[in-house]
Amino acid sequence: RAVGGTIYPGLMATSGVIYNVLHWLNLPVDIRNVCILLVPGFSAFTAWSTYMFTKELKDESAGLLAAIFIGIAPGYISRSVAGSYDNEAIAIFLLMFTFYLWIKALRVGGAFFGTAAALFYFYMVAAWGGYA
Repeated sequence: RAVGGTIYPGLMATSGVIYNVLHWLNLPVDIRNVCILLVPGFSAFTAWSTYMFTKELKDESAGLLAAIFIGIAPGYISRSVAGSYDNEAIAIFLLMFTFYLWIKALRVGGAFFGTAAALFYFYMVAAWGGYA
């Protein structure tokens, strides 16, 4: 497949930022290892953001069940294995976290969560190719 035409900038920028932060912390990691382990790391963030989103909507026990359900969903497991360097790797996390920030902004009514929701929405679109 033509990687340059099908991979959107959010995925590559995320890998580059993680790689540069690790090198700034004097952790000599190869960019290939960052790309291979990016997906399992973001799948953990997805479970956390699903928990936060559902907790905001209902309660903590519902959030825990939602995190468990996304962790065992076959469709998500197939997209969150090590080495699966694709757009869904970070886009599903960004989708869930954007939903959480949006609901939080509606409930709190402050500009902080609304601005954060807009920024994470832009990041999600850059990673998933929403305006390409």
